[in-house]
Amino acid sequence: MGTNGMVERIHSLLTRFSEDEETVRDMATRSRRFDALCHEYRAIVGVLDSLEVQVRRLKQRRAWLEEELLTRLEGHQPH
Repeated sequence: MGTNGMVERIHSLLTRFSEDEETVRDMATRSRRFDALCHEYRAIVGVLDSLEVQVRRLKQRRAWLEEELLTRLEGHQPH
């Protein structure tokens, strides 16, 4: 396993547990199971980040729609 690949896999974990960097690096190189958990953690963080971006966009779209609907409701003249 290349050093860059390992660093990529543990980057998210190091961001979360920066005080344990040396231990994380050691365990990731010595334990396949720990390395696999790091890989899964990284994948989950990526999915969550993507979902958070989508949620933020949807909330912005909802706010725009509410404003547009309110503008139309306020301008509506009953027959």
